[in-house]
Amino acid sequence: MGPRATRVKKKGGRGKPNLRLRMALIAALSILVLLVTSGRLISIQGMDSMKLAEKALSNRLVTKTLPASRGQILASDGTVLADSVSRYQLVVDQQNVAQYKVDGKLVGAWGAAEALAKPLDTDPGLLYPKLVGDKRWNPVAKGLTSETWRAVKKLNILGLSAEEYAVRSYPSGAVAGNLVGFLSSDGQPQAGLEMAYNDQLNGRDGQQQYERGARGEIIPLGDNNTRNAIDGKGLQTTIDPALQYYAQQAIEEQRKKNEAESASIVIKDIETGKILTAADAPSVDPNSPGKVGGTDRGSRIFTDVFEPGSTAKMVTAAALLDQGLVTPEQEFTVPDKWKAPNGEEFRDSHPHPDEKLTFAGILSESSNTGTILAGNKLSEEQRYGYLKKFGFGSPTGIEFPAETSGILHPYKDWDGRTKYTVMFGQGVAANAVQTTDVIATIANGGVHVPSKLVDGTVSPSGKTIPNQAGEPQRVISKKAADQTLSMLEGVVAEGTGKSAQVSGYRVAGKTGTAQAPAAEGGGYDGYTASFVGVLPAEDPQIAISVTLQRPRNGYYGGSAAAPVFSDVAGFAMRHLKIPPSTADPQLPAREWK
Repeated sequence: MGPRATRVKKKGGRGKPNLRLRMALIAALSILVLLVTSGRLISIQGMDSMKLAEKALSNRLVTKTLPASRGQILASDGTVLADSVSRYQLVVDQQNVAQYKVDGKLVGAWGAAEALAKPLDTDPGLLYPKLVGDKRWNPVAKGLTSETWRAVKKLNILGLSAEEYAVRSYPSGAVAGNLVGFLSSDGQPQAGLEMAYNDQLNGRDGQQQYERGARGEIIPLGDNNTRNAIDGKGLQTTIDPALQYYAQQAIEEQRKKNEAESASIVIKDIETGKILTAADAPSVDPNSPGKVGGTDRGSRIFTDVFEPGSTAKMVTAAALLDQGLVTPEQEFTVPDKWKAPNGEEFRDSHPHPDEKLTFAGILSESSNTGTILAGNKLSEEQRYGYLKKFGFGSPTGIEFPAETSGILHPYKDWDGRTKYTVMFGQGVAANAVQTTDVIATIANGGVHVPSKLVDGTVSPSGKTIPNQAGEPQRVISKKAADQTLSMLEGVVAEGTGKSAQVSGYRVAGKTGTAQAPAAEGGGYDGYTASFVGVLPAEDPQIAISVTLQRPRNGYYGGSAAAPVFSDVAGFAMRHLKIPPSTADPQLPAREWK
């Protein structure tokens, strides 16, 4: 045999299947890439284009608050005590202001700063940093009046716009400022009627949304919608602004004269219950409340309590007469000191020999011992009951912020001294409105008419909705009220209240001097001097209370409070055009022999 033939192995013979596999994989990957790319193209052209459109729209959309106007607070004659005025915040689109031209010449942000300096009354160098840059919204100035904004608009500066907002204004300044209250810098009510009636005064802001063009202009057919603002309701108060102003001046002068910590005057219309005046001293101007201390920014007339002292003897007298336990001319022998069975001792304001006084004379001389001698005819429960019926320990119904109800402890909690002192106004406390209510009730034939400070709310259209007050309540009989009023007229005509007399008018009233509770640590610190009265006594129209807290230069009610009552009451009679008295009073005898 010939040599053995050698077989040559051909390269790749067994590799053909692998080549086909690789080609298939490449084809599959290519298809996958094509699908992904196609999907991405679809996403860009479809879904992403929607997102891009939405993003572009959001960049063009502007949302603007349409501020609601806060309701006005008005005096009884329509005088504006609180109002809302428009102010504007100037803002800039810095990219647009860069294109500002004057007479065809590009002057940009610096040229805009120079033009704005005059109406804004400032230096261009201060405005320029706010105008230059690439921000689409940047604040430039705040607090612009409508006149200033109109002057800015006339400049036709590209990229400038204004945002309107409201600020609170108090055109009458300090007149009734302690009653009106004020708002904080962020618009939150801080005191007074602004706080008490915030829900009614506060409106609901609206909203405007619109598309703007490249220059900031509104696109007419763009995505625009508006929700209108709803303005707040106004308040019609019962305050007589002329009387309020006069009383504020008078009581501030008296406060300074007597070096008192604080003082107040309340004037109430007896028939309607309307508070015509509630004057605090010191007072506050709501336009700048920070100029006075925090305790002077509210109204102490409603928030402070004090022991009424001898003015509360009216309650004891009315209760005894109502129960038929005494008569105005009933005779008493009154010592300057009296010792109770439990050992407690009481005395009058000054030493004196035994006096032969009628019950009317006891009230006229403001005798503590005489009041106890007569008042002991009342049970402790009766003493408490009449104080309660006259309003002590209960809110007035005005609902002034932080208003106190006063202090009247249950008679079962009275100690061995308090059961006597409540009869002459110690161991019980009230605010100035409550003490005014006592004599107003007596002067109204024994019927209590709830006090009212707000007459009603005023809708944005101008319609007044009356404020519902509480129902009148009889406290004592008309006979007892008339007898008490006659005795109180004797206090002013012949007794401790002579300084409260008003020329041409018959006045009935009562002086009060009480120890003032110390602010800290218990006990007493200083005195409260007061006078409450009504006039004309034969047909009472108004009740007035005057209170001075901790006077250091004379602290008796007859000398510190009664004179300012006379002054303000005389002005009130002339201002309200109430005719003078024509008949002389028939006063009960003060003494007996």
